[in-house]
Amino acid sequence: MRKQLGLVFAASGIVLLGCSCALTPMGALYTDVTSPAALGHQTSYQVTPESDYESIAFVEGTAKGTAVLGLIAVGNFGYGAAIEDALSKAPGATRLIDITVDTQIKSYFGVYSSFITKVRGRAVRMKKK
Repeated sequence: MRKQLGLVFAASGIVLLGCSCALTPMGALYTDVTSPAALGHQTSYQVTPESDYESIAFVEGTAKGTAVLGLIAVGNFGYGAAIEDALSKAPGATRLIDITVDTQIKSYFGVYSSFITKVRGRAVRMKKK
């Protein structure tokens, strides 16, 4: 009976590890991966002619979160926080265009994990009409 119970737990663990690899590869002992991310369907896309804005600078912003033992997680590593961070580096900028997004995940034995969203793009200021 103990062997069967052990096999059930082992099989469950393997299945759960497989599920965690659906979007980003995750190692059971150590993870350090960076993967491209896509702005989801809830993001609105608006085409703006170049004559409507003034380009200020190319910027990068980050947003971070951490988890301990998979039980306690804190931080905001969402797109919005990363975009706000990027715009803060270009005074006067009101929007970020031509955006690329990467997500970096590091995990050490599942005890400590960090999540970083990096956003890169062109900071612009909209011209008044």
